[in-house]
This record gives sequence, C-alpha cells and structure tokens, in this order.
Amino acid sequence: MSRPPNFHSHLVDQLGRMIVGGQIGHDGALPREDDLVARFGVSRTVIREVTKTLQALGLITTGPRVGSRIQPISAWRLLDPQVMDWITDADLAHGFERDLLELRGMIEPAAAALAAERGTPEQIEAVTTALAEMAGSSDKARHEAMDFRFHEAILQASGNILLIQLQPVLHAVLKASFRLSMHDHERAQASVAIHRHVASAIAERRPDQAREAMVALLGIARADMERGHARAGQAADPERGLTRKTTEEAQNARQRREMGLTRA
Repeated sequence: MSRPPNFHSHLVDQLGRMIVGGQIGHDGALPREDDLVARFGVSRTVIREVTKTLQALGLITTGPRVGSRIQPISAWRLLDPQVMDWITDADLAHGFERDLLELRGMIEPAAAALAAERGTPEQIEAVTTALAEMAGSSDKARHEAMDFRFHEAILQASGNILLIQLQPVLHAVLKASFRLSMHDHERAQASVAIHRHVASAIAERRPDQAREAMVALLGIARADMERGHARAGQAADPERGLTRKTTEEAQNARQRREMGLTRA
C-alpha cells in the first residue's frame, strides 16, 4: 500500500484526530512507542517526530519513566487551525462551540464596527461581493465558502492585524455551524438577509448599526446550532435505531473529554 506524499503530516492528522475524538489514550496515556510502531507500520523515528509535533500542539507531554501523557484541552493550542479542525470534527465540538460563539461575540461585532469606520473602498467591496456570491449560490458548498469569505473580508476591513489573525477561529465555528444547520431554502434566505444588514451598515459607514447587525447574525448562528444539537440528540435516541450500549459509550467518551475542559 502506497503512503501519502507527506506521510508525517498524514500521521499527525490521524493520531491527533484519534486523541481529540477519544479513540486513543482513554487512560490519559498515549500507547507505548512500540505499540504505535506496530499499529501504524512505521519506524520509531517517524513516531518520535509525530510525537514531537503533537507535543508542540499541546496535545501530549512526555517525560522519563512516564511516557507520553494526554494533556487537558486547556493546554492545547486551540487557535491552531489544525487543532481547531480536529475539535470541530469530534464530539467535543458540542461543548467547544459555546466558547467559540462567545469569542465571536466579543470579536465580530467590534470588527464590523471597525470595518464601517476604517475599511477601504476595496475592502468594503470585498464584503459586498462575498455577500452577492453567497446570495447567488446554487449549492450548499458554494454558499458556505462565500459565507466564510464574507466574515473573513470583515476582519480584513477592520484594519486590526490581531483580529485578522483570528480567522481560524471563525473558520472552525462556521464549519461547526454549517454541519449542524439545516440549510434548507428558507434558512439560507434568512441567512442572506441578516448578512445583507451587516454589509449595508458597513458600506454606509454606520458603525453602531454594523455592530448591532452582527450581534443579531451571531444570535441566529447560536439558534441554528442549538436546533442542530436537538436534532442530533433525537437521532441518537436508542428508540430511533442506535443500541443503548452505543449511546452510553458515546456519552461516556464525551463526558471524559468535557471533564478536560476544566482540568488545569
């Protein structure tokens, strides 16, 4: 079997997803080096390099006589795009989305107001162009891509280099929101309408209105996520097709990871 061109990155991604998803390290310890060599069919050198990368991302720590230990989520480099991607694809996303939305609530309304004040004509045009393309999207994937570009353009127009570097946060929470939202025609139209209010306020140089419109937009995003979780909870009901054992295992795995949110 041939390996991906960048096997190191592939194995980092695979092992990172397993750690974050609770599929490995249940007892708080990463399997021994020999076990990982046998499991993935690679050399010790490859495993050591992968371990170093995961350590740099904060997922594990290593030490003499204790091996590699899984770190609590508070130690992870949460703003790293790869770590964000792992979390939003795992069950842990349910608890993490609240924190992401709260952070967006602190950032994006202010960014929208700054964009209305400082944005250059070219930057504001990027916002309105993204909106137009989102409104004209004929498929879900295109709509999502333009939605992200819209929010990215607002950060760019804010003129604040620190806000601009928070794009991975936006990408992660938008990805989670898209996964949970219904995305039927009615919801898509409602999404475009509130985005249009934000864009209009920015284009008309009305900072207060831009801030308020973004707050309203984030409120809709929160509501969509809550509805998505409610539907996911119904789908996980044993009477709807899953066995009680499968449901309990999923709940236990989620609880183990959520406990890590508060461990120092």
